[in-house]
Amino acid sequence: MNKVFVPDASPLILLEKAGLLTEVSPLAQSWLLAEGVIAEIECQSPIEHFLEDLGKNAEVLRQRVEYVPPLVAGWDLGRGESDVLTLAMSFPSAWAVLDDLQARKCAKILDIPFTGTLGLLLMAKKAGYINTVRPQVENLIAVGLHIDVTTLNRIYKRIGE
Repeated sequence: MNKVFVPDASPLILLEKAGLLTEVSPLAQSWLLAEGVIAEIECQSPIEHFLEDLGKNAEVLRQRVEYVPPLVAGWDLGRGESDVLTLAMSFPSAWAVLDDLQARKCAKILDIPFTGTLGLLLMAKKAGYINTVRPQVENLIAVGLHIDVTTLNRIYKRIGE
């Protein structure tokens, strides 16, 4: 794929804990990791595992954000989310990977393409990198993903699982 993904820390942490980073890695040509996201991850775990798993099938680039534009800063998001949105704005083909509701609202208003942890799994299924989503989602829930049951059932129905 020719996509560039700019992921926030929580999707990366959840996918790593569930052992799914390698499966979603080939969805992008490049994974752009903001220094703020890296710092957030390193508070919990060494970044090397993440870089290794993402880098198996795609290029992984680290990027420092020097300036967060007022359109993003005004949302008073965390450093990781602000860095992700800033980088995604800077690269025309980039998709932000966000689970945080406020960050997703900001992305929508700023017309930044975005997806989340589950969106990556759905893309991985569609691309043939995984066969079924349900067991992977159950794995993600077991490691800390919070999702509304109604939303989850709607997703399962849509994909026939």
